[in-house]
Amino acid sequence: MTLTELENLLIGLTILIAITFVLTIIIYFWYSRKSSNNYLENHEIKLHYFIQKQVDYRGNTSGYECLLRQQNADGSWSLPPKLDSLPLQRVIFLLEDTFHSLPEEPITLSINLEYEQIISPEFHYFVRWAISKIEPMHLAIEYTPQYQPKRINKRLFRRRIEEARQYGMTFGIDNVGASLDNLKSIEWLLKDIDVLKCSMRSFRKEDPSVWLDLNLQFWNRLSRKHHIDLVLMGIENEQDEQLAEQLQIAIRQGYLFGHPVNPDQTQPKGKPTNEKANA
Repeated sequence: MTLTELENLLIGLTILIAITFVLTIIIYFWYSRKSSNNYLENHEIKLHYFIQKQVDYRGNTSGYECLLRQQNADGSWSLPPKLDSLPLQRVIFLLEDTFHSLPEEPITLSINLEYEQIISPEFHYFVRWAISKIEPMHLAIEYTPQYQPKRINKRLFRRRIEEARQYGMTFGIDNVGASLDNLKSIEWLLKDIDVLKCSMRSFRKEDPSVWLDLNLQFWNRLSRKHHIDLVLMGIENEQDEQLAEQLQIAIRQGYLFGHPVNPDQTQPKGKPTNEKANA
C-alpha cells in the first residue's frame, strides 16, 4: 500500500467516524425528545395537582402547596411513583389549569420538583414561566433530598438554584425528619435554602423507647442560625398546634387547616378562605 493510499484510507475512516458520531447524537436527541413528548401526551396516566394551604400563627392563609396526584383505577388519588420521570413540559401542562383556580394575593405558592427536573436545561424557563403566571403570588420550589439519586452533580444543582433565585424564586427543603441522614443530605445546601419543612409525622413516637437522632427543636435552632424560615407540616390536632406555638414556628400546614383539595372544586379565584377545615 502506497503512502497516498494509506492517507486516503485514514481520511475515509475519519469521515466515517465523524458521521457515526453525529448520527449517534442526532438519534439520541431525537429519542429523548420523542420519549418526553410521548409521556406528555400519555393520557392513560391521569395526573392532577391538588393544593393544600399553609397558615400563619394567626390562622390566616399564607400560601398554598401544589401536590401532584395520580388517579387510581378505583377513582381515588395517590402520590405517583417515579416523580423524577415527569418532564417539566408536562408539569407546565398540568399546572396551567391549577393556576387559574388560585387567588390573586401576594402569598406563596410552593411546587415540588425532583433532582432531574431541577438540573434540566428547561428549569430556568419553568421558573420564569411560573412566576409570570402566578403573580402577585411568590414562587417557592421545594425539593426532597431523600429521593435524590446516589450520584448527583452538586455544582450544577446549586448553580441552577442560585440562578433561579435571581428571578425572585425561593428554595425550600421538604420533609426533613428525625434522622442524621436528613441533616447530612442538606448540609451542602444550607447557604441556598430559604425554607425548611418538618412534618410532625416524623417526630411522633408510639414507643417512648425509640431514639430520635434529631428533634424539632434542633431544626428550629438550625433554621434560626441560618436565617431560614421553618414550616411545620402534618399538624392534625390542637396539641400539634400548641407545640408550634411553644416553638414559635409561625407557618403551619396540615389536616387541621385543610386536606389537599382539587382546585377545580375550590372557591373561585381571588376568594380564598381562612376558615379551618375539619381533619
